Parts: sequence; structure tokens; C-alpha cells
Amino acid sequence: MAILVDELREYPGTTLPFRSWCHMATDGGFDELHAFAARLGLRRAWFQGDHYDLPPHGRAAAVALGAEEVGTAELLLRMAGPRGDRARRRSLMPSGVVWLRGGEGPAVLRYPAGALVAIGGPPGAGKSTLAARAVGARAPVLDPDDVRARDGGEWGDALRTWRAELEAALLSGSGAVAVTTALREGHRSAMTKAAVAAGVQAHLVLVDAAEDECRAGRATQGEEKIADGLFEHLLREWGALRRALENGDLPGDFASVVIADRAAAARVRRISLSPST
Repeated sequence: MAILVDELREYPGTTLPFRSWCHMATDGGFDELHAFAARLGLRRAWFQGDHYDLPPHGRAAAVALGAEEVGTAELLLRMAGPRGDRARRRSLMPSGVVWLRGGEGPAVLRYPAGALVAIGGPPGAGKSTLAARAVGARAPVLDPDDVRARDGGEWGDALRTWRAELEAALLSGSGAVAVTTALREGHRSAMTKAAVAAGVQAHLVLVDAAEDECRAGRATQGEEKIADGLFEHLLREWGALRRALENGDLPGDFASVVIADRAAAARVRRISLSPST
């Protein structure tokens, strides 16, 4: 259980003695929140149903007593009560292995600022479609296919350029979204090593598509994009990785893995690399 306080915000129209206020909430039970509030000298009547409002000196006192400082978006995602439940239905800050199935999943996936988010899955699953829709201009989107189309040359050259651009984006602090199958252990390890070198977290989002869906997706892309043998091999690799994930195994040094079926992936409207926005 944690007591949470978000940032102070100005409320110029208030008639109260202070113009700046923050929220104090909990990700545990309200009894603990009330006990903490009593230590601050707050009256139970000031409880707002799921939080207390604090002026600047109250916030400073709460932090001195051990309250955790978080952004408002993170507070909403973690706080107990109906408001937190509504926020969690709309938005998710992934941790561990998370399975999203059907059309009831979150519309927003939130990650720490500067993080690496790898969007993977079998060929034809819809990785590039998800990245184009949910990331936009909010972070660099690095796709080996785009690098090869831009620079030409062999796949080996494109992959080396892609990795160099990925490392540069992470070291710059901008974070990055990498579009890649991410099915092979060595490939995943290279990405997590780049994240560790930059001092940021690495997260994995996998689009969980069935074989018939992958074959249909491949057909729309043009079958010449990937050789038949490699396509079938990657489908087998995806099956093996999926079985490991079903056992709760977290691959490599990723801080989280989200496995979203096609319906859940279609619901994701935004992938944010800053939980405060």
C-alpha cells in the first residue's frame, strides 16, 4: 500500500486561502489513507470520496511522512476507488506479463519517459499498423522495413542502421518505438542491452494473431516481402514464445510484456512514453 500525491496545480478562481492544491490518494485501503490524513491533521469530513486535497505545506508534510510523489495520470491509474477504476479501464501502465483479449482492453498504454517500447509479433499480425495509429509523432518509430526502403541495400545493412538509430534515440532521451518481430532471443537481447546502456526501461508489446490472420496480413503486404520458408519459421517461433508467455515467463530484461489479440490491439489508440501526459 502506498500513499500518493500528485503535482500542485493552480486554482485561481477558488475562494479558499490557498491557490495551489494537489490530490492525496492511495493504491490500497481507505482506512490507511484516513489514518495517514489524521497524522497530517486533516479532518475526515475533508475526504473527497477517493482522495484528500492538500495545499503546498500539506503536500510537503505528506512527502516528509513517506508519501510517494507521482504525476496526476499515474495517480489516477493507481488510486483506489471508482475514479481509479475508470482510469484503468481507459489506460494501462503495464507491469509483468499482461494479456489483453477482446474489445474491452485499454485505449492507452503508458510507459516511462524515454523508454524503449518494442512492438512485435508474427509477420502479418499488424505491428506497423498499430505503431502508425498509436504512436504518431510522439516518439521516433523505427522499423527495419522502413530503413531498407529508405536506404536500399541488403537486410544486414538495414538492420545495422536500424540498431544504430535505435541506440541514438535512446541515448538522446527521446525514447523510441521499435517495430520488429522480436521473436528471437538474440534479437530481444540486443534491444534490452541498448536500453540498459541508455539507462531506460525496455517494454514489449506483442500482437497476438492466429496463423490465418497472419497469412491474410501477409497477403495484403505482398508475399515477396518475406520468403515462404522464413515466414513459416517465424510462425513456429511465435508459437514457442507464446507458450512460454502463457507460463508467465518474462523474456529477457523487459520490464513488461503486453500480449494483445487483434481486437485488443485495435482498441489501443495511443502509446505514450510519458505517464504524466
